[in-house]
Amino acid sequence: MAYATLEHLLHAATGGWDELAQRGSTSALVDGELLRLTVQGGDRSAYGLAAQADADGAVTRMTAALELASRHADTHLFPRYRTAMPLAPALVAGSDLPTVVATIALKRLYGTTVPEEIRKGAQWAEDYLMSLAKGQVSLGEADTEVAQPAGRSVARTPAKAFDWDRY
Repeated sequence: MAYATLEHLLHAATGGWDELAQRGSTSALVDGELLRLTVQGGDRSAYGLAAQADADGAVTRMTAALELASRHADTHLFPRYRTAMPLAPALVAGSDLPTVVATIALKRLYGTTVPEEIRKGAQWAEDYLMSLAKGQVSLGEADTEVAQPAGRSVARTPAKAFDWDRY
C-alpha cells in the first residue's frame, strides 16, 4: 500500500505538474497540462496518441516511485510498528508520512541528477523516518505504539539470607 498519492507528489514538487512531467516522462511529448489531464481524468483529445501513451507511462512511473518509497518507509517503521502493520489509513492520513513518502519518491524520480533543494528535502524525510523508528516522534494522536526510551534497567533483589560473618 502506498502511503502517498499523486496529489501528495504534486505538492512535494515545487514546479508542479511541469516538474512532474519532466521527471516522470521519457519524452518531450508530455507537458504539465497533459500530465494533469491524465491524472485527473480530463479530456486529452487535443494531444496525439503517442503523447497520451507517454503520459500514461509517466503516471505509471510516478505511481511506482510512490510504491517504492512506501516500502522504503516500511523498512524504518516495521521494527516499531510490526504489530500494527499495515498501518491504518486514518493513522497515515493524520501524520506527515504521506509528505515524507512523496518527498522520497520525488528524489527517486530525479535519478542521479538531484538538485540540492530536493536532496535537502529528502534528507529531512529520511531523518523523520529515523525519528519515527527510534520513537522520538509519533505518527499522531492515534499512535499508541511508543518505543521505550534508551536508558538502563534497575533490578532489586531481597537481602541475602546467608550470613558471611558467622561462616
